[in-house]
Amino acid sequence: MNDIDRSNLLSAPFHNSTALVGQYTMRPLNLASYDVLLRTGNPLFTGGETPNENSAEFTGAVLGFIFAQCAPWPQVVKVSFDAQAFREASLIFCGEISPAEINLAINTLKQQARELEAAQVDILHDPSEKK
Repeated sequence: MNDIDRSNLLSAPFHNSTALVGQYTMRPLNLASYDVLLRTGNPLFTGGETPNENSAEFTGAVLGFIFAQCAPWPQVVKVSFDAQAFREASLIFCGEISPAEINLAINTLKQQARELEAAQVDILHDPSEKK
């Protein structure tokens, strides 16, 4: 894969945000939201064990993830410096959106993650292929 193809694949997920969640267009995955999620100690991003899917910690992590990608960015940044305020804002935001919107947000984020993952993998070439 050449540098232009890799660049196009890596940048595509950052520009294809079509899901509407809570009347807001979802932001694509980006370094700024990763920074917020790391700063707030989101267990899905801190590198530790992923919480059990039936736990309150996992639910809180998912709601924080949705809030960071879907809520108005100034609000996300403002509350991200206080972990408790961030959790409360996440609960309020996610409490006001429908279960269908939550599922849409999760599925869109999974798709974006798959696109980023695929863009980072080199396609192996046949070793018998001449250059």
